[in-house]
Amino acid sequence: MASSLVFRQLLRHRLPWHPENPKLQVLLTPFCIKLVRPGKPQPPDTLQFRIPMEMGKQELKIYLEELYNIPVADIRVRIQMGRRARNWQNRMYWKEEDHKVAYVVMRDGQTFEFPDILAKKEEKTEIEKMENEMYEKEAVKQRETTQRGGINTWF
Repeated sequence: MASSLVFRQLLRHRLPWHPENPKLQVLLTPFCIKLVRPGKPQPPDTLQFRIPMEMGKQELKIYLEELYNIPVADIRVRIQMGRRARNWQNRMYWKEEDHKVAYVVMRDGQTFEFPDILAKKEEKTEIEKMENEMYEKEAVKQRETTQRGGINTWF
């Protein structure tokens, strides 16, 4: 628990006092976490994060509650092995670094849904439809007319 107190102190770091902004506060953390889209379907109240190996459950809970105001009900953590690869020409092996994957369950019935960035486009306008038809006709015309000097098409 002492480490969580130290982490909480690291999280709230005040810059030196300045007359223009006496309450200037900067949040500094020794960790960087990443929200990732889960590979398998998760319940809507569960978030998946990729966190560093040194970070624990309590530190993650403090991080999310203090910085992002996310109410945390439960945290489960697993270690993901890094991918191994081999270069067959040089006979070299390498391995990506391991990382922790944390599953955070939000309380108070809150849910999270990834935004749909690649939303379906609206229907094309008349001009776009005419342009597509023109391009298709031109492509067909170019395929049909081969100027090969009397040589058969199968040759």
